[in-house]
Amino acid sequence: MSRTFETIVIGGGHAGVEAAWAAANLLPGVRTVALVTMDPTKIGVMSCNPANGGLAKGQLVREIDAMGGVMGLATDATGIQFKMLNTSKGPAVHGPRAQCDKHAYAEAVQLLVRSRPEIDVIAGCVDQLLVEDGVVKGAIVTTVGEQRGTLRLLAPAVVLTTGTFMRALMHTGEQQREGGRFGEAAAVGISGALQSLGFELGRLKTGTPPRIRRASIRWDELPAQWGDETPVAFSDLTNASARTGVGVPAPSWSDDYRGETARLLGEWSANDFVLPSFPLLPQVDCRQTTTSDASHAVIRQNLHRAPMYSGQIESVGPRYCPSIEDKVVRFAERDAHGVFLEPESLRDDWIYCNGISTSLPADVQDTIVRGLPGCENAEILRYGYAVEYDMVRPHQILATGETRLVRGLFLAGQINGTSGYEEAAAQGLVAGLNAARRARDQGEFIFGRDEAYIGVLMDDLCTKTPVEPYRMFTSRAEHRLLLRADNAAERLTPRALELGLLAESPLGRRRVAMYGERRSQAAALSAIIDGTVVNGVPFARLLRGDKYDLPLFRKEVLRAQPNAAFDEGVWRVVHAERRYEPYIVRQRAEVKRQADMEHRRLPDGVEYGTLPNLRTEARNALAKFRPRTFGQASRLEGITPADVTLLAVLIDRWGKSGANSSSA
Repeated sequence: MSRTFETIVIGGGHAGVEAAWAAANLLPGVRTVALVTMDPTKIGVMSCNPANGGLAKGQLVREIDAMGGVMGLATDATGIQFKMLNTSKGPAVHGPRAQCDKHAYAEAVQLLVRSRPEIDVIAGCVDQLLVEDGVVKGAIVTTVGEQRGTLRLLAPAVVLTTGTFMRALMHTGEQQREGGRFGEAAAVGISGALQSLGFELGRLKTGTPPRIRRASIRWDELPAQWGDETPVAFSDLTNASARTGVGVPAPSWSDDYRGETARLLGEWSANDFVLPSFPLLPQVDCRQTTTSDASHAVIRQNLHRAPMYSGQIESVGPRYCPSIEDKVVRFAERDAHGVFLEPESLRDDWIYCNGISTSLPADVQDTIVRGLPGCENAEILRYGYAVEYDMVRPHQILATGETRLVRGLFLAGQINGTSGYEEAAAQGLVAGLNAARRARDQGEFIFGRDEAYIGVLMDDLCTKTPVEPYRMFTSRAEHRLLLRADNAAERLTPRALELGLLAESPLGRRRVAMYGERRSQAAALSAIIDGTVVNGVPFARLLRGDKYDLPLFRKEVLRAQPNAAFDEGVWRVVHAERRYEPYIVRQRAEVKRQADMEHRRLPDGVEYGTLPNLRTEARNALAKFRPRTFGQASRLEGITPADVTLLAVLIDRWGKSGANSSSA
């Protein structure tokens, strides 16, 4: 049996959802996009920490939203604690973060997916890709359930988002079992299918901490960690008129919030995903505790039972999110490590132990957890575990997510060696957008490093070989003053409009209208600033100092124009732009100066191994990564500025000699 689509997306995680959504935005109609997943009830599931955003990751979520994606909307609808991180520093590194109700989040994502007639969800597993002469033609799906059988899906573009499921193996101490996350099977056949096509695979590891029952914790005796009194929404579409402050009490965990949450999300869905209030759900507190020196001693005594140290796991885990056993070894001088106890949902009393990710045996985890102050009698509901999985080394993809080996095949998410929901979702957006453009024979679209954190992410994947799961940081973005969380809409919504991502859906059209309103408000606010003088000094000049923080800025504007009323996002972006104006002007000038070399294309047919005078290390790097531009070449491992200068001369000679058909 065969079915034809314009784009096929394989995998229903964060990458797959954004890929299918972006493709649907560009491919109007009914069932133009197939979303294949092993279990449709797991679409949008938060496998590890039920939180989105954070340092640099919050910028990614804001950018996804500005491009018409769904992660910000679902986060706003299901967040149970919102907090802006890094507020002691400038707005370039502020990071919005939200703890979500994990059950409600998946339900919200599934409501969004079901709202699109373009997306046809198919329950099944893909073990084989259809490829002819280096061009993808579709995939073979083994369907599940009552209609179990083999289904042949045909499409000119396929997006593969396998997450941690390819040949996945879970470890808890000496115990091993196949699976990409607790209770779910591994995807075995797709690894072999990719290898048979010539892809080079690697193997990475990630992990998760134990979950414990809240009622078994001396919760009220531990220091409380609340969210912001005035939460900041992720999505520009969120109605932020109703605010919930720190004083909102934590809900009674004996209550069943399933029905109430379902009612609220149903109202949200029926109203075209406009929130009746923000935050929509009750806000909760987290609690803080620490590990102990005694627990560290037990960990050291049992390192031979830890899969990473026993040799049972050979792959590398994320350096910036290490397991507790890793922390104890690497930071031997520390006698304690902080642990945040974070509620996972309003409808159950599961607590996520942020800070003690581990794959140690269950008996050792008992000791670690019960060694935490306040958790002496804690009941562990699920033990932590590590997951090993296959990935495709990302030097084999382009900045569009398309593979170099197979035209029309796109990869997104942890299959490319990244870590985190936000990085996966950003790649899904890029891959889905470009897959849909491929299906319509349109040109590729690439985000610049000066345009978005998404551009930094995709460029880094194409120019570096990750030896550990890649995680986004503000330090990776050299133009981060331009790429703030507050100005994501100003930067990217016009791009989304140009690309057609916003024209075919009610959400997209509402976003365009809101963007126009924000522009008008920003112009009006700027006019007030330019027309205001404070004690004989132009207000615009005073804003460039440190005196006028956001509250004082707002107060001065309202003194000058008492009836001024602006969206919260407008206040933030205009304040940041005016405060850092000289530095922003300088950074934009630097971007413009570098633009010629950054975007200058390298010919496709160059045999880098034959170019004379280049260092061997430079030739090898160029041959392996095959950069598309001189800008990408300059960021390759092993490439120096002198190599790039020489490369420009050699490429010029190569072009003039007509070497396109002969050796350089």
